[in-house]
Amino acid sequence: MIQLEPVRSFPLEEYLLTRMAFSPDGGEIAVGHKQFRTYNAETGAARAEFAFPDFLAQLRYSPDGRWLAAANVGDNHPATRGRVAAFDAASGAARWQAEAARPVEALAFAPGGSVLRWNQGDGLGGADLEAGQALPALALDRLQVRGLASSGAGWVCFGREAAGEVQQVEGADLVFRKFRLLGLDAQGGVKGNLDLGIGAGVHALSPDGKLLAVEMVDFKNNERHVSLIDVETGVEANLLPLEANTLPVLEFGLGSEYFLCMKEDAEANFNLLRVWRTSDLKLVGEARVGLAYHSLAACLEHSLVAFLGGGQLEIFALG
Repeated sequence: MIQLEPVRSFPLEEYLLTRMAFSPDGGEIAVGHKQFRTYNAETGAARAEFAFPDFLAQLRYSPDGRWLAAANVGDNHPATRGRVAAFDAASGAARWQAEAARPVEALAFAPGGSVLRWNQGDGLGGADLEAGQALPALALDRLQVRGLASSGAGWVCFGREAAGEVQQVEGADLVFRKFRLLGLDAQGGVKGNLDLGIGAGVHALSPDGKLLAVEMVDFKNNERHVSLIDVETGVEANLLPLEANTLPVLEFGLGSEYFLCMKEDAEANFNLLRVWRTSDLKLVGEARVGLAYHSLAACLEHSLVAFLGGGQLEIFALG
C-alpha cells in the first residue's frame, strides 16, 4: 500500500469543473473553476488571484514555474467561444489572452517555458510570452484537439476527426468520427498519425508527450478499460477494467515515468488510487482515499499528491 501523510487540508469552494495544478517546485498549487487562485502547498495561505471569466478546462504551469496558463471548456449554454490566457504566476498579472470561435480546452508549454501553444480552429495557436507576441499558427488536418503536449522537438495532439465517416447500421446512416494521436514537428509537419478508433473518452497526455492514458470502449464485448498508449509506436496496454458508472481520474508523474489513476471501487465506499511504473507497467502501489474526491493533481518530483472533493482540498506527501 502507498502511504499518504497529510501535509495540509483547507476548505475550498468547488465544482465538478474545478481544476488543479502543482507548480514545478511543488511549493504552490493553483485551484479554480473560473477565477482561480494559487495557494502555498505547505501552509494553505493564498498567494495570487487570477481573472478568468470562463469555466476551466485546464490549468498548467510553465516548466520554469514563471507562467500559469488557463484554457476554457465548452458549457454549451449558449455555444461557447474559446479563451486562453497566460499570467505571471507570482503576481497574477495578465500576460497574454486570445479568443477563438470554439472552446480551447487544451494547451501546453514548450520545454523552454515561454512558448505556449493551444488548439485554435483548424490548428494550434501560439504565443511567445517572453516577447509578448503571437506565433504563426500550426495547421492541423481536420482534427478537433482535446489533449496537447510538447514532445520537446514538436507537439503531440489527441483529438477527434472533425469530419466523420458515414456507415450504415441496421438500416440507418450513422456518422463515426475516429480519435487520433497526431505527432507534429516544430514547424507543424506531421510525424505520426495513429488511428485509435471511435471509443475514446477520459484521457491524459503525459507532459513530455510520450504516453497517452485513455478510457477505451470495447463495443464488441461491451467493456471499458483504461489503456496506456505509446505515442511513438502506437503500442497499447490495457491496465484497468472500468465498471459501469465509474469515471477514472488520470494523471502522470515525473514526466511519463509514473501513471496514476483514481476511481471508485465498485464493491466498497471509497476511491482507490493506483500508481504504475510505465517502463514495465508494474503496479507499484495503491491507497484508499475518500469517495468524495473528484479531482487529482500530482507533483511526484516532490512526492506530493492533492485531492479535491467535499469542499476540501487535501495535500499529501506520498511515501
